[in-house]
Amino acid sequence: MKNLTRLRTQIVFSILISVIFFSKHCLAENEIIVPVSSGDEITVEIFPSSGKYLILWLAPEYGLRNAHRSMAKLLSDNGIEVWLANILESLFIPQSSNAIKKLNGIYVADIIEAAHKKTGKKIIVVGDSYATLTALQGAHQWQKRKQSKPYLIGAILFSPYTYASIPPLGQLPEYMPIISATNIPIMIYQAKNGGNIAQFDTLIEKLQQHGNPVYTRLTPKVMSLFYEEDVTEEMRQQVKPLAKNIQKIIPLLEKYPVPKNAVALKTLKKHKSGLDIYLKDFKADLKPLTINLKDAFGNSVVKNNYSGQVTIINFWATWCPPCVEEIPSLNRLTKKMSGLPVELISINYAEDKKTIIDFMKKVNVDFPVLLDKEGDFAKKWNVITYPSTFVIDKQGNIKYGVNAAIEWDSPEFIEKIKSLL
Repeated sequence: MKNLTRLRTQIVFSILISVIFFSKHCLAENEIIVPVSSGDEITVEIFPSSGKYLILWLAPEYGLRNAHRSMAKLLSDNGIEVWLANILESLFIPQSSNAIKKLNGIYVADIIEAAHKKTGKKIIVVGDSYATLTALQGAHQWQKRKQSKPYLIGAILFSPYTYASIPPLGQLPEYMPIISATNIPIMIYQAKNGGNIAQFDTLIEKLQQHGNPVYTRLTPKVMSLFYEEDVTEEMRQQVKPLAKNIQKIIPLLEKYPVPKNAVALKTLKKHKSGLDIYLKDFKADLKPLTINLKDAFGNSVVKNNYSGQVTIINFWATWCPPCVEEIPSLNRLTKKMSGLPVELISINYAEDKKTIIDFMKKVNVDFPVLLDKEGDFAKKWNVITYPSTFVIDKQGNIKYGVNAAIEWDSPEFIEKIKSLL
């Protein structure tokens, strides 16, 4: 009886493992293994179609989500074949933005060649977030191979992240070398509420410096189209019009041939991350800006004079775990600073009133929350990561800054703030 029970348990466990393992591929009709020149093998999920175009979609730093597969299925249903490839997973490398930055373009160029050889179709490389780098490096490597047939059309990018590293608070980022070495046709779908929107115009200038066309389209009401594990309602609202737009943009990109010669790629200098774990002296050339926003309950808040008190301005979002983690310490800070000329101003990044109120019903927030509905105010402060906090002294100058979560009521930070009084 015990053996029978054990056998049944093993069977149920095996079924569960199979469901978990295979469910992520349920939309793909098949998988293939693509051998690459390094001797490794890359697993590719295929969404076949009879059309003449093939999208090679490369996994970002957080891997492939159901939203990727939903979009791939919709595109394949409308005549565009899609290959989904998670190179890091195939190489047994942990998913991260740093790991993506270390990839060269050889793997992608090999898959581009294999896709064309197998299907005869014209190829478009696609990446979202830091997979932008994977896609562009692959196209660059493909160019360097002096192809005899011009079957690569260009790249489609979703909310591209292309920083070499996160800069210190208030300072402008440097970009990965591939950005200045890209000369292929590009289409970018940028989430309007994405954290990278602040530097979007600068990125466009860098990407089109060699005269190549770079088309753009903002996707409203979303921070990211594919980050969530499951397909969100916002994704469902965007997916059909985006798929139709992609169908139209590919023939447009095709009108501009990919240059035969690749631009010389500079070597990346060693970069030290500007993410902070403590209050640092603020060195950027930035002055406090006038605040004219409404709080979560519709009250107008105006601040145009920072003199006479210490002001702490905290930019955050509910979807940001470190932001949420530091709220209790900010609550304690406000209590410890009670009666002193210290003001905490909390500014939420690009979320609606209902989201904030619902959040505040679950999480205790002892300070007012102002709404930067479109994210434009954070952009003016050069905020590119969350949380980001500025500490302004009694003379109205930004004295300290931190672009990570910290324990605000620790003796060290309390002493620093009181030193400004």
